[in-house]
Amino acid sequence: MKWVTYSWGVLITFICVLLFGTVFAFNFSHIVNIDNEYDIKRFLVVGFVWLSSLALCFVKDVEFIKISTIAKICLSMFFILAMFSALASKHPFWGMVEIANIGLLIAAFYLFVASIRTMSRSTFSFAVYAGVSLFSVLTFTKYILFLFFSYADAKSFDIHGLLSGYVNVRFFNQLQSMIMPLLFLPFFNPDLAKFKRISIVVIALHWTVLLQAEARGVMLSLILAISVMLYFIDADTRKKFILTMLQTMLFGICLWLVFIIIIPYWLMDSSIFQIRTGSSGRLDLWLYVLKSIPERLWLGFGPMSFAWAEGKPLPNAHPHNSVMQLLYEYGVISCIVCTGWAMSWVYHRLQYIHQVKAIEVIPVTYALLSGLCYSLFSGVVVMPFAQLMLVFLIAMQMQYVISCSYRAGIWVKIMLFIIVSVMAVVLLGTYKNEELLPTLFPRIWENGLLHS
Repeated sequence: MKWVTYSWGVLITFICVLLFGTVFAFNFSHIVNIDNEYDIKRFLVVGFVWLSSLALCFVKDVEFIKISTIAKICLSMFFILAMFSALASKHPFWGMVEIANIGLLIAAFYLFVASIRTMSRSTFSFAVYAGVSLFSVLTFTKYILFLFFSYADAKSFDIHGLLSGYVNVRFFNQLQSMIMPLLFLPFFNPDLAKFKRISIVVIALHWTVLLQAEARGVMLSLILAISVMLYFIDADTRKKFILTMLQTMLFGICLWLVFIIIIPYWLMDSSIFQIRTGSSGRLDLWLYVLKSIPERLWLGFGPMSFAWAEGKPLPNAHPHNSVMQLLYEYGVISCIVCTGWAMSWVYHRLQYIHQVKAIEVIPVTYALLSGLCYSLFSGVVVMPFAQLMLVFLIAMQMQYVISCSYRAGIWVKIMLFIIVSVMAVVLLGTYKNEELLPTLFPRIWENGLLHS
């Protein structure tokens, strides 16, 4: 198999996996006879990475990038500390499961990078834009149909009522935080300029859904991320970026006022709009982490340990904050190493945009920054599709980085496949494990909590 053929296969399969696990999750669940849509997402992600690593064994002349020395040191420190933390935790097996999950995502990163680097930037940008546009259009088609059905039945809807394919609307919001910025590609890539009007409509619909779903964290993340980006781009690009964002935002607000507020009020004589001012318990979870961490300051309580944490104010399996999760589960050393390295890496990407004036990189970096910001409010680093999308965005950055590479021999590819297979078996072996409680606070599978 040719390398470029493999690359297109990975990209197309990734888009199909995304659609089958979201837009068509309800229909797909009946075909494969899996109980719920959340489990499908995890199966699809694990299956996608495993299948991609298997196919790689039959590809000739594959090259892997060489990561920097500082990245190797940070990753080595993280995994060594994570292993000790897992072995010292209350449930070592589940700690190892979480480590296996992280390892699978790192393998996905290498597979994505190997695929992306065979394509030209213009071709790859078009493929990505086509994928996120297709995902958005299909999602909003179903969304609008459910909205019209609600009108016809004069039946009110809540924040979860109009989106299909998600156990919780926040899972879709996590994808939105990274997909919406990619829809800005036509405004920064001359080859996609003819799709500007399509992007304006689609982004406006995303804003409508964000307002209807009361996704305050995503809106805050998008605004915070663009505020940081504006500091690193030139005045003309900054002006165009702000005007485009305001245009789509105002269009989305108008659609929301008409179709979500005014028409339902006219048909049902009731309004579903309310201003939420609370933290949804997040502040309590974060305070719990800060109060608990002195007990296990250096190694933390173990990977995935928040799923069985005792005395937490809410039964969630994660603290809805990536930094707090690192602090509680891996300890202060790992938290400092990971957050410090991530912040340094993002800063260098922003500096690259500023110095080289590479405006075509802006939407990709914006998407990554938005996803990282939203991970401070939600489970971006926990939910399967959000994890995979975040890894894909990091891999996309590598297309603009000059780095060394090495030819991957057949034994390197076979070893990668064996390692991925072992990690996949570990993850799939946790499906409906007897230690899982019958609750709906996901972490690995639908039953995200454990017997304490």
